[in-house]
Amino acid sequence: MSSVNGTSGLFDDYINQPSTRKVTMSKEGTDVIEGDTKAFKAPEMGKDQFLTLLVAQLKYQDPLNPAQDTEFVAQLAQFSQLEFTQNSTAAISSLSSNMQAFMELQSVQAQSITNASATPLIGKEVRVMETSFTHAGMTEREFNIYLSEGYKQGTVIIKNADEEIVAELDVDVESIKGGEATVTWNGRDPKTGDFLLGGKYTVEVMSVDGSKKVGYAYQDGKVTGVSFNSGGAALTINDIQYGLGYLVNIKDPSTEDKA
Repeated sequence: MSSVNGTSGLFDDYINQPSTRKVTMSKEGTDVIEGDTKAFKAPEMGKDQFLTLLVAQLKYQDPLNPAQDTEFVAQLAQFSQLEFTQNSTAAISSLSSNMQAFMELQSVQAQSITNASATPLIGKEVRVMETSFTHAGMTEREFNIYLSEGYKQGTVIIKNADEEIVAELDVDVESIKGGEATVTWNGRDPKTGDFLLGGKYTVEVMSVDGSKKVGYAYQDGKVTGVSFNSGGAALTINDIQYGLGYLVNIKDPSTEDKA
């Protein structure tokens, strides 16, 4: 890059170091610091500053010794790259914001559809999975169990709030195709035989060896209400709320009439 006349004010801000050394530009386009052979690192500048310096260079260049084409093309390439990088960053930021807004809208729409589909269930006889229950204490409790097809036997595992197993109950059905059965939990501590305290417990149906789930406990009942919250719609059955995701099936009224 050739020397530029009349732009010392501009180049002082971006080229001169904060010292008394004089910085000049050689004809070969390299930075030269008089009295020092150390490499000079110019401070970073933004797009607007870069363009200002480029325009100033063209405006004040020496007509008898203009900037070489290769230098000018290189500077334009640097400017284009800077422009592309900044525009890409802005585009990506805008795309991210738009995608976030789109996902939020999709979530709201999906939730609205789910809520709308729950309301017509009021008054219907349904079956829901029971994965947890509140034990009253000092009493037994009966569980309705469904074994999936391919299993004739299973183990009903009941845990307390600390994830400790308090009961393991065998369950059997008549066919390898699976089916329904009922088991009764005595509500007692397996070690001491005393009644367990009331509280929240969980129930799951596992294979005999305990390696995988092979069914579920369930409740049958009529939907007497539907509530909506941040977690989605909930069905009220036998005075207990169940999330819509726990719904197993809806009984056909015509089948009940024939029975």
